[in-house]
Amino acid sequence: MIKNMAVLGLFGGASLNSAELALVNTDGIDIHNVIKTSVVPYPEPLVWNIRSVIGHRFPDLSSLRENRQIQQLQAYMTDFYVEAVNDFCSPDEIDEIGIDSLTICHDAANKCSYQLEQGHELSRKLNRRIVTHFHKADLLSGGQASPLTPAFFNAVGQKIEKPALFIDLETVSSLVYLGESGELLAFDCAPGLAMIEDWTFRHANMQTDYNGRLAITGKIHTQILESLLHHKILRKTPPKSLDILCFADKKEHLEGLSLEDGAATATAFIAQAVYQAAQNFLPQQPQQIYVAGEGLKNPSLMRFLKHIFNRHTLIPVTDLSPQLTMTGAVSTAYNAARRLYSLPITYPTTTGAYEPMTGGEIYDEK
Repeated sequence: MIKNMAVLGLFGGASLNSAELALVNTDGIDIHNVIKTSVVPYPEPLVWNIRSVIGHRFPDLSSLRENRQIQQLQAYMTDFYVEAVNDFCSPDEIDEIGIDSLTICHDAANKCSYQLEQGHELSRKLNRRIVTHFHKADLLSGGQASPLTPAFFNAVGQKIEKPALFIDLETVSSLVYLGESGELLAFDCAPGLAMIEDWTFRHANMQTDYNGRLAITGKIHTQILESLLHHKILRKTPPKSLDILCFADKKEHLEGLSLEDGAATATAFIAQAVYQAAQNFLPQQPQQIYVAGEGLKNPSLMRFLKHIFNRHTLIPVTDLSPQLTMTGAVSTAYNAARRLYSLPITYPTTTGAYEPMTGGEIYDEK
């Protein structure tokens, strides 16, 4: 029997600098209420360690699992999440917990997607059942395992005019399209905040371009922007997923620019690549476009998007509900509920999986 639950969702992938938490009333079909939310910054030593492993390529999952640095970081991250959950709410407030940690390596072609947490240790230390590793089942079913938000945005958009589009701006950017006849299409489409964060971290030891202040004072280098937009992954037909390092081979194009110009060009690249994907791969152009994710907090990115989508109406997803300030954490809670009721979170039209797939491994070490 499907019933409403209080599900805590923890999302580690909104940026490389913090985790989101949300306590959500949901039955895996509807989102009834978001009780409360929080953002917990990663400690600076943890950020340095995360960046040190994201900067490496690993040939396969076994090499990731056997890497001592990765294992130490996983243990550290697990303890950080346990403390974050315990500080966020008391055990009697929670029925279930879903955790989608930071992805440090995603390679769908080789069925590899690696998140920094230990499910069994999370369950043991929290003394609760945990749903995590949401990517695995879809990968094994031939899918891209990303994005994981289509079912969530489909629920959020039940009453809006169709066709409609959701732009989700996190470490990478993705699109979720809701068609007039119930069609559901989704794919990763462009770099996201990780590209801006990489630039500011390497050149100014700043975690990100706070409030888009650098980008708004910088100048977009149009020749470099055009070069970035010729990346082969942007032309690939969906379904497709993006790793945080997909555009690493292009970032040297920004070298030599000032801090402000580099931030402006990187931010414009994100906006232009999102627009290009919407123009090239959607079956119909929607008038209503909703913007979600951590990128909503970057005014320069939002300004660039509004400028380039000038024939459309761009609406913050919080206009649908003020409770949707942290869609990563809320969608993680929603997906956890769907896993517990064996409901799908990915589909052939969103990841290329053979069939609709539920996702998430359940750990119960109580």
